[in-house]
Amino acid sequence: MRVDKYLWCIRYYKTRNIATQACKKGAVRVNDAPVKPSRDVYPGDNVTVRKNQISYTLKVLDLPKSRLGAK
Repeated sequence: MRVDKYLWCIRYYKTRNIATQACKKGAVRVNDAPVKPSRDVYPGDNVTVRKNQISYTLKVLDLPKSRLGAK
């Protein structure tokens, strides 16, 4: 699954377009390497997201089939 779609599916970004722009700006890293929006993520990868001057580190456990519910 694409990294921009993954961040949108787990509701880190409100739209996929915002997730894509964050990847292009360099705010998203996978395994400590800056990525393009089309980079695939796999279970076991570490995704670092810099959002609102805070760095979040996420570990990909599984890939969702569709967007997660708001709850």
